[in-house]
Amino acid sequence: MKNRTRLAFLAIVGPLTLATPATARERLPSSLAQLSPNDFASRVRIIDDPLEPVIILSSQDGYKRSRSIGGARADDVYLQALINRETGQVSWQVWHELSMTSERKLDSVEYRGDSGTLQKSGFLAMEDWLDQCPPTDGIGSCNHVVRIAFELPDRTLREIADAYRPGERTGWLLRFKEINGQDITSGLAPAEAAGLILALEKWKRAGAAGA
Repeated sequence: MKNRTRLAFLAIVGPLTLATPATARERLPSSLAQLSPNDFASRVRIIDDPLEPVIILSSQDGYKRSRSIGGARADDVYLQALINRETGQVSWQVWHELSMTSERKLDSVEYRGDSGTLQKSGFLAMEDWLDQCPPTDGIGSCNHVVRIAFELPDRTLREIADAYRPGERTGWLLRFKEINGQDITSGLAPAEAAGLILALEKWKRAGAAGA
């Protein structure tokens, strides 16, 4: 990214369950909706660094196009499965990059979870910077970019995967909450969640066969 000025980094907290039904949906781009779980599974990247405590399976290479969402642009949205080397326990993360024309003070994310209730979660990490800034004497202003990570429960990730229907453009709703009410609505592709699960199962089978 050009003219990129890094501003901050944040790490925080866990989920809170709210008993409010979530009804809104994001309409996915047709190019994203056309991808199948197998398409995503075939593009999953495995990061196996022996000096790190977890092995990471990432769907970052699955779909790289920027898209317009409610209140911003989604420039880089992907899922990660983190496998603990010692216990084999798997945790799931969403990484989401937002590009905005003005600064937003985002503090949490909401998404539909078990039994249609709304889940509210803090961020595992948040990094923000300025991008595409005009020259000092130029007209216009910088884009404000925020990169956010948060954790999804295993049951929710699998519910998202189970929602996959070929060609269906309904995304799994995410809403980034802003302290002044300027919320940003986005969504996850069920095919991506299903593809990451397929890749994890394949990785486990390969490990069992090589044991």
